[in-house]
Amino acid sequence: MKKTILLFSICIVIFFTEKTKAQSFEETTFEDITTTPSASRSANFIDVNGDGWDDIFFTNGPAAGQNNMLYINNGDGSFTTVTSDDIVSDNDRSDGASFADVDNDGDLDAVVVTYGRNGVGRKNYFYRNNGNGTFEYEPTNAIGIPLTYSEMINWIDLNNDQYLDAYITNSVVSTRNLYFENQGDGSFEAVSGLSITSETLASRSINWIDYDGDGDSDLFVANENNANNSLFRNDGPDNFTQITNLPITQNGKNSAGSSWADVDNDGDFDLFVANWDGQNNQLFINDNGTFVEQTSSAIAAETGSSFGSAFADVDNDGDLDLLVCNSYFTGQETNSLFINDGTGTFSKDTSSSLANHQGNTFGCAFGDYNNDGWLDVILANTLNENQSNSLFKNTGSGNNWIKIRCVGDPSNGSAVGAKVRVRATINGNEIWQTRQIEAASGYCSQNSYTNHFGLGDASNVAEIEIQWPSGAVETFTDIQGNDSYLVFEGEGIQLSTTSQAKYGYVIFPVPTEDVLVINFPKDELNSKIELFDLNGRKVKEETNNNAVSMEMDISHLNAGTYILKITNNNKVSSQKIIIK
Repeated sequence: MKKTILLFSICIVIFFTEKTKAQSFEETTFEDITTTPSASRSANFIDVNGDGWDDIFFTNGPAAGQNNMLYINNGDGSFTTVTSDDIVSDNDRSDGASFADVDNDGDLDAVVVTYGRNGVGRKNYFYRNNGNGTFEYEPTNAIGIPLTYSEMINWIDLNNDQYLDAYITNSVVSTRNLYFENQGDGSFEAVSGLSITSETLASRSINWIDYDGDGDSDLFVANENNANNSLFRNDGPDNFTQITNLPITQNGKNSAGSSWADVDNDGDFDLFVANWDGQNNQLFINDNGTFVEQTSSAIAAETGSSFGSAFADVDNDGDLDLLVCNSYFTGQETNSLFINDGTGTFSKDTSSSLANHQGNTFGCAFGDYNNDGWLDVILANTLNENQSNSLFKNTGSGNNWIKIRCVGDPSNGSAVGAKVRVRATINGNEIWQTRQIEAASGYCSQNSYTNHFGLGDASNVAEIEIQWPSGAVETFTDIQGNDSYLVFEGEGIQLSTTSQAKYGYVIFPVPTEDVLVINFPKDELNSKIELFDLNGRKVKEETNNNAVSMEMDISHLNAGTYILKITNNNKVSSQKIIIK
């Protein structure tokens, strides 16, 4: 009997240890990222240089102005601080930011919006990506002409012309929100006279989301001053119908942020609304286009002042959890992390380091900065406008995952508006998980463009379905888990090996066409690099000759799949490489 009790006790300990590991975080210390006091607003996980590793961008917005912050991910667990680029040199009062490929040239451009002062609005900033992760400010771009008190920017292709259009919210003085139509030649044109530009409410956050499941993106705007939030149904290019008879557009509060996600895995998108100034937050469950407020949810139980929010499967168990950012309310010095039980019922985490972080936070964003399959999170902090930002590394283990990055053509290059659905058998149950690709969410912030799905005990995905903004639908079956994939619209799914190889080598871009770049760890500077076709024939061999980075010319090779082999002493690392 004692042996039985002992065995049972050991099992219980192991069980709870694994459960703890599954949703654990470690607060990191990175030079500059987490050590520079600032007054941050927007948090963005974005790959600005296209090397497959998410970089980090924060906006800063004290009254006197402050430069924004960009940190380039080196792919080896370190970051490089950008100090001289246009995008970190405005010294203005910045608020929201959003990155997207607005000219379909394969890189992410950006807009940073600003908040006016003393009754005078400020200009917003459009930054064109030069193709290598550096940015050029365009002072004559139409998006930056109006002087505004802007809160947030979000992108969507409203007229289905393949080019992303911009929507910007304003909250003071001139409170009409702004819509700029992409002309396809690098320029934008302001459009007015639409229902989505006619309201004069103090607006904060923006979501483009297909709330009614009809295949296009509708507009949800969170408004403060106890005004009702706004919902505009998309009925075709430049044709919107304002919806006022749903619970999500009634009983107005001081709303600052909003995030949409399929929290109960039933195929439609549910809504979280963050309210501030001593009000309760709200969770609405979508039931085929109607909504039921979950007033008894743990999410709705807190009274305080919330701004940012983001849904993410932090424990890789196949459902979406929720992080809520709190600021400027007495007795509320921590953010709130809610864990989903798989049915859309949440419990509050009170034990992880992420849940016990002290300070004030405006924006947050999830992304896998170390490409280990577990979502990490950044916080844009602003206590007394002089608090360092945070990066929490996810140290979870035991569950499987899959990551999918989408590139559109003929849809917009960033595939904003696309739906990605994954079917897998988790704990004996067949489950569909659904995501919609957004260019911004929560309050002022932006999660990684890489779609992340936890798979629990499922080692593979039975089916992946992608519904592109162009209307095309693609399906892929029997896909191995615990890997990252790249999907080019109409060209199939490919293993994305833009990740850290076994011994820390960083290889990009993959898929590639002409040149393959390989970065080496500092202790692997005398390596042999070989490339083989799938018949085992060696097609290329080089050495890095003590260089920390090398470029391999593969322009003479035919398109297809190859095996890259790197040998240093007795260590061998190999992985698949796709050549287009």
